[in-house]
Amino acid sequence: MPSKKIKVVFMGTPHFALPSLQSLISDPDFNLQTVITQEDKKVGRKQLLTPPPVKLMAVHNSIPVLQPPTLRNNAEITGLIKGLKPDFIVVVAYGQILPPEILAIPRYGCINLHGSLLPKYRGASPVEESLLHGDSETGITFIQMDSKLDSGDILLVRRVPIKPEDNAIILREKLCLVGGQLLPFLLRDIIDGIIVPIPQNHSKATFCRKIRKENGLLKLDELTAVDIVNRIRAYTPWPNCFLIHKGKRLKILEAAADENSASVKAKPGEAVFTGNNQIALVTKKGLLIPKTVQLEGKKALPVQDFLRGNPGFFE
Repeated sequence: MPSKKIKVVFMGTPHFALPSLQSLISDPDFNLQTVITQEDKKVGRKQLLTPPPVKLMAVHNSIPVLQPPTLRNNAEITGLIKGLKPDFIVVVAYGQILPPEILAIPRYGCINLHGSLLPKYRGASPVEESLLHGDSETGITFIQMDSKLDSGDILLVRRVPIKPEDNAIILREKLCLVGGQLLPFLLRDIIDGIIVPIPQNHSKATFCRKIRKENGLLKLDELTAVDIVNRIRAYTPWPNCFLIHKGKRLKILEAAADENSASVKAKPGEAVFTGNNQIALVTKKGLLIPKTVQLEGKKALPVQDFLRGNPGFFE
């Protein structure tokens, strides 16, 4: 047990950061000095100005909050953090690169929680990337931050299996909970000199692609059924996967892949009915069997209900 409280500045923004923040709030060994998060943003059709989840949790627990538009060349924020003399800066999905002058402040450095098994999937979308590749496992990695993106020495790794039913929502929740559980123990172990940092093998580094709304467009002649199912899992809840058919956008929210389609004579993009009267879409390889769909401007429906209300849609 530390003789005095461990001083921490926490940087984070989305829901993914909440279990880590809560773990430090709940642990009596820690003095959470301030929380730094992104600015409030306009959200939804009504464009309501909405605070990030980390801000809401901090305010609820009477923790000071700072929302600088940038950390770079920000003498005020740098000076404020220096004045706090933190033992650690903990960074979980903050959304900005920390400049060298801030990285150098904490006594024990800046600790980052990343949602992959580094050096695999450096970057902003590691959860989606693992699902896109159909990986059977992923995990979380705590690193000692340096000036480059996700390249710091590894402090702790925990592997997490990926189940076939996992999508980005489910998997992200699993990972952030594991990270939150481990964080307080890791910080204490660093102070006690138990943790030995391990340099990453940079030659094995892979990087996440930046996800854009148009990545959700499904081109059935270019993708296999398995590829599409993985995309649907990765792009839930955003940007979702969709087809443009008869001039309308149809989201495919859940689907299965049937790789045994050698006897099907239809071309990619065409619809067929399988032996059990399920509709299936022909892809580059295999059949895509939609389970839940949503026509633009309408509510999500099981595909059979959708077909009853939209007969002939796939003809």
